[in-house]
Amino acid sequence: MVINIKRAFVATLLLCGSVFSGLAQQDLMVSQQLFSRINVNPAGTGNNDKFDLFLLGRMQWAGVENSPKTGLLNFTGYSESLKSSLGLTVNYDKIGVGHSATNAQLVYAYHVDLTDKYILSMGLSGGANWGYFNPAVNIIRDESELSNMETYTNEKDTEISPDANFGLELTTMNWMVGASCTHLLKSKSTTYMPGRHYYAYARGFFPLCETFDVAPALIYMHKHKTNVLEANVMAFYNRFVWGGATWKPDLSDPFDMSMLSLTLGFEWHNYRLGYTYDLNLGKCNNLPSNTHELLLSVQF
Repeated sequence: MVINIKRAFVATLLLCGSVFSGLAQQDLMVSQQLFSRINVNPAGTGNNDKFDLFLLGRMQWAGVENSPKTGLLNFTGYSESLKSSLGLTVNYDKIGVGHSATNAQLVYAYHVDLTDKYILSMGLSGGANWGYFNPAVNIIRDESELSNMETYTNEKDTEISPDANFGLELTTMNWMVGASCTHLLKSKSTTYMPGRHYYAYARGFFPLCETFDVAPALIYMHKHKTNVLEANVMAFYNRFVWGGATWKPDLSDPFDMSMLSLTLGFEWHNYRLGYTYDLNLGKCNNLPSNTHELLLSVQF
């Protein structure tokens, strides 16, 4: 089976992109995840007493046919009387040519006041994962090549599987640490299910002066033989303008193959708007860097 040149180019990009994302089928890897985390850690909610609506869209290698696209919606609310949070997370990930996955889960988290400074959140979410594959979108140049491919099908295929996540998060006024496991019911990856992922992260929030705050963060994800690290720092001016950078190295060769994400955002009353642009470094710096990520968050 032979595909056209554009699709071959996309395949090359995906192979190099796997340096930063691990295997092709895995959880979303977005640059502004810490603003709303319930899709990877159901305990990461209830930090304020408002409803929070979080929307994120990511377009990788914009302009390239069949390039990956990602969409994320998180919605949470907190009840002080119940010490509990409820939420909904839905994400869509176009993984490749004719291949996509949609995941939807209801989220619950219970909060324990360990002291007047420390709050422990325990979260559990459950729902379903819907995988979709349509091989017909591939262009076959030589039909005779399919004669020896008995398992090849030209029909659409879908799979719906139950899914669940669990996590913990410890927070104070100036820092938080969290850990979680996603896809508890699937230990191994399949065509439609990413398999279990393990997350650990830490973030601080420190005032430098009356107008500037800085928030460093470190995020680690492990899946089977894949290990992804992100080092991030954000600076906030008057809690109105914020910006920062995220370095995503290849742990096997961190100084020769990595990605740098640059973020700029604004907050006004209950609204937050953020934009991220990704730059390829090292061996992948000759590939397109036109990857865009847009965030919109509303609290009410």
